[in-house]
Amino acid sequence: MRKNILCGLLTFGLLLGSAQGAETTFTDVKETDWFAPYVAVCAESGLMKGTGKGSFSPNGAMTVAECAAIAARLLESSSGQAIPGVTAPPGQTPPWYQQYVGYLTSNGVTVSEPTKTATRQEFFDLLSAVTPSEQLPAINSITSLPDTGDQHVLAFYNAGILTGTDDYGTFSGDKPLARSEVAAMVARLVKSELRLSFVPKGTPSTTSSGGEGSSPSPSSPVPPVGDPAMTVNGTPISTSELTNWINSVAYQLDSFLANYYQSRLDLTDPDMLGAVLEQAQVQAAAQVLIEAKAAQLGCATDALPTALAPSPSAEELSSFVKENNLLCSKHILVEDEQSAQAVLDGLEAQPTLEQFNALLFVFGTDPGMQSNPDGYLFGPGEMVQEFEAGTQALEVGSYTKEPVKSTYGYHIIWRLDPLGHPELLEQYRSSILEQQVNSWLQSAQIVVNSPVMDQIDAAGSYAAYLQMLFAAQK
Repeated sequence: MRKNILCGLLTFGLLLGSAQGAETTFTDVKETDWFAPYVAVCAESGLMKGTGKGSFSPNGAMTVAECAAIAARLLESSSGQAIPGVTAPPGQTPPWYQQYVGYLTSNGVTVSEPTKTATRQEFFDLLSAVTPSEQLPAINSITSLPDTGDQHVLAFYNAGILTGTDDYGTFSGDKPLARSEVAAMVARLVKSELRLSFVPKGTPSTTSSGGEGSSPSPSSPVPPVGDPAMTVNGTPISTSELTNWINSVAYQLDSFLANYYQSRLDLTDPDMLGAVLEQAQVQAAAQVLIEAKAAQLGCATDALPTALAPSPSAEELSSFVKENNLLCSKHILVEDEQSAQAVLDGLEAQPTLEQFNALLFVFGTDPGMQSNPDGYLFGPGEMVQEFEAGTQALEVGSYTKEPVKSTYGYHIIWRLDPLGHPELLEQYRSSILEQQVNSWLQSAQIVVNSPVMDQIDAAGSYAAYLQMLFAAQK
């Protein structure tokens, strides 16, 4: 099955993000994205956090330090041994990850080069080090992989947590991994019903999950392969492939309804069925167009945003910021007016960003600031109204002279320039990709084979798919 890397084609209700605490819904995670249920599990459990301004950055790379933080939280959860804080000398701010690295080190887990981009092997080593063997009951029977025979790696494959980077199950230990892939692995580890039955391609009775970057959707019973269900600029999409898309879209929508409305997807409802079928066709068509463009440019699909916008100018980024009304700020969140005044007194004595950061380390109660050292980059409505208004009222490089009160406490805000935020380029490129895909969809020749579509039993296929998941869980 093709991997869905497309973000932003759909809209769905998101809860208001706040400047305090871990975000659990994200503006760049739609309910039909393959990684949506995984991200939800990780965010709600606190194992992974957003990257600021209401975003998860699913295509963003992971550092070793970020992987270590996840491993530390997993170990804390399983052992009951709390992660201790870090005490630094006055005027010094330790790296945000020091407490996690120190915690793992004290438990015999080595963390090397925390600031470098993590490889799949480095993340796996951390994950494996904090996962007891009893959490890895086998649901698959894989004895070898194309590039490794490591029994520890095979144990995670056989537990349905890893599926590799392609249909052959290739581990690709030297490659970097995206935040969405990390979310998939972690969610499958902590929630067994998300684990995947997987048979590497080339094995008899092949069934493929399409790699780590796939929704929890192993192949389901589908009508016999014959004429394509649809074509996109002449490229056929088989009944089997489209049915996988239907199951993927249905699963995401079903999970969203269950999580936020305590209801379930009913594919016997003609309106719901029509919406799922239509979106599955859009997702399938979009992915064909993405892959075609990536092949034309000679790059991988996950590198397409960079290929489409390799070096945007400062003017282009500035226009993007203005068009989307993006803001950027840091804040020191405290519980009471007395603490807020102490922060303001400290800033009055030395009104610099360095002093602000030192006071943030001492007084700040928002854990999001630890994982967002460059501040929150956000648009209208992504933060609580008081925080957004407080930021907007400031000039870049200045701070609030009076505490900003919200339901979360008292905020002392320092406004930053969005153009200096490291996530701006990724957000810009994602926007360019979304615009391009929408344009490609408008001009594409998409032909739906109605007689073949009518033979697809979407409700029956999705029910069989759910049974497969439940069987894997048992």
